[in-house]
Amino acid sequence: MLIDYLNGVPQARAEIARHEDGAISIVSWMEVMVGAPREAEPATRDFLNRFHLVPIGPDVAEQAVLLRKERRLKLPDAIVWASAHAEGRLFVTRDTDFPKDDPGVRIPYRF
Repeated sequence: MLIDYLNGVPQARAEIARHEDGAISIVSWMEVMVGAPREAEPATRDFLNRFHLVPIGPDVAEQAVLLRKERRLKLPDAIVWASAHAEGRLFVTRDTDFPKDDPGVRIPYRF
């Protein structure tokens, strides 16, 4: 969704605007920065700096291990979901690999 926002996708812009105190996993930060063209890096960093950055501490690591085992997710996906869970936040994504019926997950749009 962060990349969609940077690419001007209206649904992503509307969803991110709904969450004034958003947070992202350090993994999400890295994924976005890896994909940012060199000329867009300053603007991308400015955008990402609007979010609270969730590090991978023991709570996130333990939760990610459980999610990976229970849901058979890729490790980066388990970490970003665990980051939201550890912070007591709603996990917002457009990735359909996550369960749409989980009360801690919001999938506001799909492509």
